[in-house]
Amino acid sequence: MSRVDIIMCAGFSPSARMVRKALRRVAEKRDIRVLSPCGAGSGLAKYQEELRTIDPAKALVVEGCDGCCAMQGLMMQGIGAPKLLIMDKIILVDEKAIAAAEQKILQALEGL
Repeated sequence: MSRVDIIMCAGFSPSARMVRKALRRVAEKRDIRVLSPCGAGSGLAKYQEELRTIDPAKALVVEGCDGCCAMQGLMMQGIGAPKLLIMDKIILVDEKAIAAAEQKILQALEGL
C-alpha cells in the first residue's frame, strides 16, 4: 500500500475537528499525508509547491461540511482529486462521531 494524500480544510467547526481527530486514527492504520490548501490559497509558495506534489490518483479530499473549502482550494490551484468525501455536519464532537468518521474515511481509502 502506498501513501495516500488526504486534503482537508483547516476549519474549526465541530465537523472539521471531528475529521482531524478521525484522521489521527486513520494515520495509525494507513500511510497517509494530510494537507490543507489554505497556505497555498494565501499565496505562500512553499504550500503551493507542496500541493503540486499531489498525485490525483492517490488523493482523497475529506470535507467537514458541504462548504467544500478543501476542494475549492485545490481547484483554485488548478488541482483536482478524483475522490471526494463530504462528512455530515455535527454539533458535538464525541467518540461516536469520531469513530463513524474514521470508518467512512477508511472505506473511502479502499482502492487508493
